[in-house]
Amino acid sequence: MSFTTPRPVVSGKPYVVQSVHDRAPDRLDDFLGDTTFVLDLDGQHYTVTGPGISVDPGVRVFEKDEDGFGKDIRVWMVCPTSSGDAFTATHIGVDVPPQVVRDALA
Repeated sequence: MSFTTPRPVVSGKPYVVQSVHDRAPDRLDDFLGDTTFVLDLDGQHYTVTGPGISVDPGVRVFEKDEDGFGKDIRVWMVCPTSSGDAFTATHIGVDVPPQVVRDALA
């Protein structure tokens, strides 16, 4: 079975979460378990579907295919913004050093 990778994203760049489960997110728990959320990917909607687990400092979401199944496509770290009034998701790529991810999430 062949699966094409979804459109490119920039590893280590935080993208604003527009909605989770078709509503505005208001806490990190919204991203736990089977989840679906929409990112603002430079002015375009990008939907992430997959399981989310609690890790410090947020929720790690393992993006699956559009139905939420199959092997991992990408791994995202969802965290509240520093102001606490919104959430961002950052693609955690293998090519991104841990300190860059920490700085992006701070």
